[in-house]
Amino acid sequence: MKRMLTSILMAAGIAGPFVANLSAQDSRTVADVPFAFVANQKVMSPGRYALNRADASGSTFTLRNANGQAVLFTAGIRETGTPDRPHLTFACYGKECVLAKIAPAGSAIAYSLSERSVEKNLHHTLSVASMISIKLAPR
Repeated sequence: MKRMLTSILMAAGIAGPFVANLSAQDSRTVADVPFAFVANQKVMSPGRYALNRADASGSTFTLRNANGQAVLFTAGIRETGTPDRPHLTFACYGKECVLAKIAPAGSAIAYSLSERSVEKNLHHTLSVASMISIKLAPR
């Protein structure tokens, strides 16, 4: 009996994160990004991107376009989000844009990169940056 209970608890502990991940993926949203951008040191082309949570903790996301091009975005900073106004925010320096923040739909938490992480994704940095937000819409 004790062995069976241990097996059940171990199975629940192993399956728990996967179940949480599946339920988080049900809330897919898309964004039409009209310019090329860098995310996780990878250049992404302009287009429509589907946003999905990639982990149970919620701080890692997958962005995937219609061509199957995908990138992981892991944010180190959590801040107050806008559940009714989901969006992606890009830091643009000249013609180079970097995904800097994700405010997912229905979340009171937004996830962003530090200034140092944003700069690490750029080839050139200037002292002035513009911030561009792209609305996330339900799929």
